[in-house]
Amino acid sequence: MSDRRHEWISKRAYAIWEEQGRPDGRDDEHWRQAVAERDALERTQASIDGREVLVKFRPKPPRPELPRQDWINPSTKVG
Repeated sequence: MSDRRHEWISKRAYAIWEEQGRPDGRDDEHWRQAVAERDALERTQASIDGREVLVKFRPKPPRPELPRQDWINPSTKVG
């Protein structure tokens, strides 16, 4: 982990701890939340002025499952 990344995560985990009222024994939870937030930030790239955000990783939306061509037997008559 780079020094800058570690420092950012450390400061963010501390801020989360303060936001939640400085609870005891939840440092691992705060650290994991800070890591998740940093990972999310690293998947995006914003312009300097903040007007444009380019997404490096965006999960593809699920494709609707199309019926198979053979699901209907044209030789079968109904009714």
